Amino acid sequence: MFGFGFSGLIDVLVLHHVLQWHYLLSGIYPMDTLAGLRTNVLADGLFSLGMLTVAGVGAGLLWRSERRTDAPLAVRPLVGAAVVGLGAFDVFDAVVNHAVLGLHRPMGSGGRPLSLGGRYNPHWIAVSLLFVAAGYYVYRTGTRDRDDADDRV
Repeated sequence: MFGFGFSGLIDVLVLHHVLQWHYLLSGIYPMDTLAGLRTNVLADGLFSLGMLTVAGVGAGLLWRSERRTDAPLAVRPLVGAAVVGLGAFDVFDAVVNHAVLGLHRPMGSGGRPLSLGGRYNPHWIAVSLLFVAAGYYVYRTGTRDRDDADDRV
């Protein structure tokens, strides 16, 4: 949960606000009118609050888990799970927000929409799935190392 919410926050802060490539609803409301811009900025703000809530719940669950154990939590599985969540958000964003709902269009260099009208971006889905796979690998190798250490005791 933490990785999912954190990735959503990074997405909205960097791509929407700093680079201004698109806004959450820029596929529906135009970015070049004052009314459209206001609607898009409001939607981005509400989305940011939602992602902050998701990341906060994830951090709270992590804190609660840490408080329940006598041993410190292993770092590799935590990092791996966070990277899986990061990739999962990006897959969700590319498939649901971009391709299915068409809420906004990912932009390429020069501010032009990407392939197929900007609604479908297979390269970003592939990169996001690589993040999920890498996170899973880090998670599994961290838990396997810990299980091996438990067997030696």
